[in-house]
Amino acid sequence: MTSLVAVDIGNSSIKLGWFPEGESRTELPPARVLTLTVGELESPSWNAFCAMIDSQTHWVIASVNQQACQRLTAAVVAICPSATVTVLRNSMLPIDTDIEAVDLVGTDRLLAALAIRFLEPTACPAIVIDSGTAVTVDVVNRQGAFAGGGIMPGSALIARALNDGTAQLPQIMLDKDNAPEPIGENTQDAIAAGIYWGLVGSINELVKQQFLLLGESTPVFISGGDSWIEKHLEFECKSVANLCLLGIAAAVDAGLQL
Repeated sequence: MTSLVAVDIGNSSIKLGWFPEGESRTELPPARVLTLTVGELESPSWNAFCAMIDSQTHWVIASVNQQACQRLTAAVVAICPSATVTVLRNSMLPIDTDIEAVDLVGTDRLLAALAIRFLEPTACPAIVIDSGTAVTVDVVNRQGAFAGGGIMPGSALIARALNDGTAQLPQIMLDKDNAPEPIGENTQDAIAAGIYWGLVGSINELVKQQFLLLGESTPVFISGGDSWIEKHLEFECKSVANLCLLGIAAAVDAGLQL
C-alpha cells in the first residue's frame, strides 16, 4: 500500500489529507490534513506539507473547480516530479448508483457516500450530510448504492447571494459559535437569524421527509465546514471529519476503475 495524498478541491478551498504507506486509511489525524486556497499553493504551509510526503506518493484529486485543479496539479508536478497524479472521474469510482446522469453528479457527493459504505458497511440505508459552500443531504439506499438527495446553498453562499441580489442588504459574516436571536432587531441581525435558523430548518425538514421514505431508524452522518449545524438537528447523527478525503482513500483501496 503506497503513500497516498487525497485532495478535495471545492468551490472555495482545497483540502489535502496524507495517508502514509502501511497505515490505516479509516482515519485521518488533523496533523496530516491541510486546508488552503489556490493562492496559497506556494505558501510555507504548502511547502511544509509536501516536505512530509514521499516523492513516490500517489496524489488522487477530486475537484469541482477545473482551474484550481490545473493549478494544483502543476504545483504537485513542480515540487514532486516523480509523483503519480490521478484526477478522478465519476466512472472510476467503485460505487453503484441509482440515479440519472451519474456523470453530472458532484464527485464529492459520491465520495462521501463511498466513505460511509467503507467505514460503516452495515449502514444501509444511510443519510449523509456534507456542509460546505453547498449543503448536500444524500442517501445510500438499502442496496448500498448512491441514490441522490438534496442540495441547498450553505451559509456563506446565502449571505453572498442576499448581498449580490439586492440593492441595500449588506453581506454579513455569520458568527457560527453563537446562535443569533430568532428575532433580529436590526438588518444585520435579521439576516443572521434568517440564514442560521433557515438553514437548520431546511436540513431538519429534508431529513424528516427522507425518514418517511427510508424509516426513522436510518443512521445519519454529517461532515463539512458548517459543523455548528449538528447541535441544532432534531435527530441523532454521527460526525465524521474529512469524509471526502476518506472516500478517496476508500476508492483507491477498493480499486479505481481506470
